[in-house]
This record gives sequence, C-alpha cells and structure tokens, in this order.
Amino acid sequence: MKKIVSLIIALVVLGSIVVPVNGQTDALLKAQNYWLNNKELSGLDAILTVEALGLDVEDDKNGFIVNYDFAAPVNSYGEVIKYEDMDCGYLSKNIMALVSMKIDPSKLLLSDGSIINLIEILKAKIDDDGNVFYGNGNLESSIIYTMYALSIVEPDYDLSKLGAKLTSLQLDDGCWGYNGAWGGPDVTGWAIGALSLCGDNYQTSIDKALTYFISIQQDDGFFVPSDGWSVANSNTQGCVVWGLLEYDVNSIKTGVFKNSYDSLMTLLLEDGAFAYQADQDYGDNYATIQAGLALGVYENGSLVLNLRSQYEEMLNPQPSISAPEKNVDYSTDKTVLSVKTGDNELIITGMFMIIASGGIYLTIKKVF
Repeated sequence: MKKIVSLIIALVVLGSIVVPVNGQTDALLKAQNYWLNNKELSGLDAILTVEALGLDVEDDKNGFIVNYDFAAPVNSYGEVIKYEDMDCGYLSKNIMALVSMKIDPSKLLLSDGSIINLIEILKAKIDDDGNVFYGNGNLESSIIYTMYALSIVEPDYDLSKLGAKLTSLQLDDGCWGYNGAWGGPDVTGWAIGALSLCGDNYQTSIDKALTYFISIQQDDGFFVPSDGWSVANSNTQGCVVWGLLEYDVNSIKTGVFKNSYDSLMTLLLEDGAFAYQADQDYGDNYATIQAGLALGVYENGSLVLNLRSQYEEMLNPQPSISAPEKNVDYSTDKTVLSVKTGDNELIITGMFMIIASGGIYLTIKKVF
C-alpha cells in the first residue's frame, strides 16, 4: 500500500511539472493550425509570419497557397510593379519572403525569362548618407526593413550609415513614426530590432526607446500611447514584442516587459487567430499576422537570424549524411505536416523534470 501511495505522489508531482511545460507550446500550435487550416497566404507579411511560426511555406505537405507571384510582382494595391521601382521597404520584404521560401533573391527568375539580382537592386537604392528610396511609403520602416534584409542576405554589409540615419529620425520622446512627423510604438518596436543588428553602436538610442515603452505601458502589459485615441490592441502589441525579442529575448521572457507577451496572448482565439482588441471574439487579419509573427519569434527564435542561417545553408548546402538503417517499425501514420520547431528547451526541461520526479519517488519510497 505504501508503494502505491508513493507512486501516486510521484506521478502527481510529475504531472504538475510537465503539464505547464507542454502548455507553453499551446499558443504556438493554435497559431500554426490557424494557417494550416486556412492555407491562403495573401501578401509578404503572411509569408514571414508563417515562417516565424516554424512552418515550411514551400513544402507541398502543408498545402499553402501563396497569392503573390515573385516572377511578376504587384504592389500593395495589386498593381504590377518592377522590382527596380519598388521602395526599399517593400523590396526588402520581397527579399525576406523569398529566403523564407528557399528561393535565392540574387538569382530570381522573372516571368519574361530574365534573371534579376534583388540584393544589388536594394543596395543601389541606398546613398552614402543612409537615405533610402521610400517612394510613397514610410522612410523609417523602409530603412528598418532594409537593415533586416541586408543583415540576412549579406551579413558583412556595413549597416552603420543606415543605423545613423534611423537614429536621426528618432523623436524627442524616444519613438519613431512616419516620415519624421508623428510617432508610435509599432514602428519603434521594429526600429529597436533593426538597431540591435549594429551591436551596441546605437545603445543610447535604444535605451531612449525603451524608456518610451516603459512610459506608455499599462499595468496589464499593453502599450498604449496617451494620445487620446489609441487602444490596447494585438497589432501594436505584436509589433513591439517582435522588435523587443529581436533586440533582447530576455527583456520579454524574464525582464521588465515580460507581461507584454502575456497580455498579447490574451487576445489569441481558440482557432489560432488574434482578436484586434479585448472586446472582440473574432479574428482580425492584419493583427493575426503581426501578433503571430511575435508569437513565432518568441517560440522559435529571431526571424532575422533564422532566415540568415537558412540563406547561408542555401548558398553552402551541406551533404546529407545517411544514418545506418535500423530495424524500426514505420507502420505509423505518415501524414505528418512539415513543421520547424524551437522546442529544444522544452524537451530538455521535460527530461529534467522526469528525472527530478524519479528522484522524488525514490526519496518518498525510503521515507515510507
């Protein structure tokens, strides 16, 4: 009887420890299933979000439908546009999305049969003072995404002139905005992530932005500027959380902004979409993209670094090493979706907890 009691106690301890560990991936699985169920990827941002969530866009097993033709691109209004005419922000997103789909942006095949180098086109749009061509878009976000893209496809590229230009656009309260006029947390989150690519060269500017975030963060974790019209929402929250994760993952996981991720997850719906704000029980498309990107980076690591590693593997493929064949029963279900995960920490933690619970069991056994 004593052995049974001690075994039950040990199992209860194990369950209480392991269940929360598994629960950490529940949000990721929901978000992944949302995209796997909906299939359609409309636009570059959706492609990047799916990549961040650990899903292979290009894998036929996942059945994604990409509603964007890289061989004959269109702008955000659906109008045909040449890559040479794109603003740097949009061109950079094209480059990042291509890498996520394992297509080399330096050798892109167009519908007319020609091959084009998007990386060189992007670099040609940057002048010596760090100014970029932004067309009818936003100067700040164009610089930011240019820094992201070049960091991925050309890690040795000197980003300092872009970083210097970006810091010159920072407003007095520490935020960035839209063509130097008015700012907000969305672009500021992206800016912090971009400046972090330059090491600590622009730490003063980053610290100023962090102070801005602290000043507008509510007790519940949401970032809401005191402008009278902003509301707590998953779109803004996702932008900030993603940028902070690219800058310093510990600032979100254990640091001063820890509850900002927790608050974002309160807007995650059962189907894996994100509601725009707390009083809504339906998903918002763009908010689902922005918040899903932050969720994916939280679970799987930096989008920029992961894409950089992926591009390096594309350029320098390693020969596959076949493992010795073993007598293993492969009769289980093979309809497995292609998913990339970043759950190594969870697995290690789970194993540690199992060992710990075993020790607890032996200790209890001796006592009884």
